[in-house]
Amino acid sequence: MSERISSEEFEEISATFLVALLHALPPYFARLEAELVREGEINLDWLEQLESRAETELELLLRRPAEEQQEPPVGLIRRFVLNGLSHNGCDTNIPILQRRGLLPASAVDIDADLGPIHLAWGVAKARRMRALVQEPPPADA
Repeated sequence: MSERISSEEFEEISATFLVALLHALPPYFARLEAELVREGEINLDWLEQLESRAETELELLLRRPAEEQQEPPVGLIRRFVLNGLSHNGCDTNIPILQRRGLLPASAVDIDADLGPIHLAWGVAKARRMRALVQEPPPADA
């Protein structure tokens, strides 16, 4: 595989990662909800809104060019979940959720099957960023 990757190739890998993430999010949020219920939380209406917002923001993020993707997709999900927990009085559950792998540090914390596409996306982003740095500036600059 070449060290360089075109914007079109990166867009294709990002789109594949997005589809996989959107497929994996409902079961992830169901596990998160089940764990919160197990810990005694009863008002979890906010989780559905959080899931919807995460899906929307992931779509916006992964449709951007590599250089405009300032936050990794899994970081976005983690940030949303942590903020949701904090804003809804569930802060005390953060350590428990962390230990049980429900505050994702990588895509495999969301779904084990996401590992290969997460890796492919990360490699593609690194190669695309390298290509951008190495590309000569436009002639009119």
